[in-house]
Amino acid sequence: MNCRHWLFSILLCFLTALPVQAKIYATPILADADLLLETSPEKALEITNRYLSQRQMSIPVDSSRVHVNEETDHSIRTPLSTINALQIKARALSLLNRLPEGIQIIREAEALAISNEFSYTLLETQLIHAEILWQGIGDATSATDLLNKTDQAIANNEKLQRSAQVKVLQYHLLMLRADIESTLGDERKAEKMFTRAKRDLSELNEPKEEINFLLSHGRHYLRHQHYDLALDRLLSGYWLTQEQEDHGKMAIANLELGTLYEERKVFDKALEHATQAGEFFEHFNRTMPLARTLTLIASIYEQQGRYNLALVHYFNALDQEKQLRLQPRSARLRLSIARVYLKLYNYPKTEQYLHHARQLAQESDDEITLIQSQLLQGQLELAEERTEQAISTIQSALLAASRLQKPQPTLQMMGEASLSAAFEKQKDYYNALLSQRRYEQLHASMQENQIKSNVEVFRQQQRIMARSLKLEELERQQFTQEKALYQQKNITTVLLIGLLLSLLLLWYRNRSARQWRHRLKLLRDEFYTHPRSGLRNLRMLNARLSNSLQQSSAHFEQWHLGEIINEPLSDRLRFALFEVPLLKHVYLQHGYQQGLALEREFGDYLNAQVCEPARLYHFSDAMFLYIEPNSRLESAPKQLADSIQQLVDQFMAEKQLDSRVRIGMAEYPFLPRAYTAINDQELIDILLMATQAARQISKAESGSQWVHLSAIDAAPAASFAGDNIRHACIRGMDKGLVKVQTSSHQEYDWSKHL
Repeated sequence: MNCRHWLFSILLCFLTALPVQAKIYATPILADADLLLETSPEKALEITNRYLSQRQMSIPVDSSRVHVNEETDHSIRTPLSTINALQIKARALSLLNRLPEGIQIIREAEALAISNEFSYTLLETQLIHAEILWQGIGDATSATDLLNKTDQAIANNEKLQRSAQVKVLQYHLLMLRADIESTLGDERKAEKMFTRAKRDLSELNEPKEEINFLLSHGRHYLRHQHYDLALDRLLSGYWLTQEQEDHGKMAIANLELGTLYEERKVFDKALEHATQAGEFFEHFNRTMPLARTLTLIASIYEQQGRYNLALVHYFNALDQEKQLRLQPRSARLRLSIARVYLKLYNYPKTEQYLHHARQLAQESDDEITLIQSQLLQGQLELAEERTEQAISTIQSALLAASRLQKPQPTLQMMGEASLSAAFEKQKDYYNALLSQRRYEQLHASMQENQIKSNVEVFRQQQRIMARSLKLEELERQQFTQEKALYQQKNITTVLLIGLLLSLLLLWYRNRSARQWRHRLKLLRDEFYTHPRSGLRNLRMLNARLSNSLQQSSAHFEQWHLGEIINEPLSDRLRFALFEVPLLKHVYLQHGYQQGLALEREFGDYLNAQVCEPARLYHFSDAMFLYIEPNSRLESAPKQLADSIQQLVDQFMAEKQLDSRVRIGMAEYPFLPRAYTAINDQELIDILLMATQAARQISKAESGSQWVHLSAIDAAPAASFAGDNIRHACIRGMDKGLVKVQTSSHQEYDWSKHL
């Protein structure tokens, strides 16, 4: 016994851990049938009938057992699955307008739930029964009694109140009550119920139920002519159905939007939505909504003056209504057909369909349709020049309209307008004026009600806006990203298109940038990298290009490499052109492959050791150009020479190679009083001359040698003007304008090696 109690607790925890909005079926067959209800109720009915006929109901061993989502024996069905199948069957029969059969089946399900003591399933079945009574035959009294009975049962059962799934049931009960109150005309009470339902909906977190709420709430606003609020709810529901790909609900949303646009006289949008809805209902053979959709399309065509198309759709709708055998709807359709024939001046056909409409309205006791038929009869008599008879008929219709429990201003306005025209045709201008004034009073009253409605809508929108501003920060923290994305679906089409174009442009620019970066990397590797050492070189410095390419090349070089002198008016740079003799002989001594490897390794070493803002270039085979900022002009050249020597020594010591270097050095500006007198190419020429001197000195003395050239502070720029900077420097040395510092103590004859 303890084991069974333990197993029951585990199963109960498992079931309550499932999403509260999910409907659990004992077999996948019933789940499939439930999914087919909206699109194909015939197939759903066929599946449930086959399920009930091919399986025998099992006898429960213990009434306290928990029903799980499994049926291992396909020859039997449990009482719970039988009730579920009967529920689906009853709903399918209701959708197929076989209401008496549906009510009988749902009563069988109730009896089975009572006999098996399934308390929650009984309440669920009673809710479906109430839905069939209300949505199928419009019996508000019986449906409300069932809802009250269900609410009372929940209130009296504490165990049910603690159940999570009862929240879903209570939400559906509330939504059905709101729809009943809205249809019966109690707008304020219905709005309160919808507000409570919206609060409960936020706890369910189920997109399908959110769609149902938006469509029901939008239908409520549409019913009471709050068109702005109805448009907001219906459009929100429409976009959510598209996101969820719920085609059945999308068709219903299209139908409601078509009705809204038709009432607002936006006929192109109304026709677009109604046509989409009609295509779905026709494809899945949904007779009842198809008849309503065809009637809507016909009404649109009639108001557009396209009477032939209107007649075609009215007749198609009439064929659907004949299958449904709904007399009130058939009477209204025949009345609409008669109205179109009257506009086409086909008076015999008008009389014929008016007669049929009156008969059906009398059989179904449809007072409004009878009054409308009387008014149309009066208009027909007026068109046939039977003015006295027309006046009598219209007055009778107006009298009947005034006796209605719920006033119909539209009918009274139509009657007063027709009566005024009849009196005017009879030349009874006094009575015609009286009728016209009554018409204007009714019209003014309607306009006043419309203004009040608009004011109320504005106030409601103001309250919603104020509430949203106050709770914006809290909602941002509470709602998930999916709900935030859902709210963003109200963004206008123009902004969406602009966003897509912006994204496309950004993607194109990013793609182009990646391609250009790849191309420029290839160019940089090809033109600005030494093929053996991998260091930057000065290949483009002396390149002879055509005039059309010189400027582009200069910009390209400055972008990737930087000119030797970046900002001539502010740079203070120190230059060292050093030669490593070993690199000239390494190929002869060690071979081509080892020479390549050594030179590449040496280039990588130098590249790693020299850090910005210093720069290093591979000038020629064994010569390298080193540039660094010279913030301290008083620093001795020997410091830079020792740094370069130490740099080479560290590499060559590991390889046990000759680490001698010949270094030529100079500063920029070479002339302190004239920054721009010597350009970068002339400065390199001075460095080459100094390096050549260091090479000649090294031949006479062992070890590394360096030579540093610098102009004195008072050296005039005119002394270095000319085409040959070397001659200018030697002349400057002779005149004492150029100072020479070297690592050697021997004299060097500059003119001899010029």
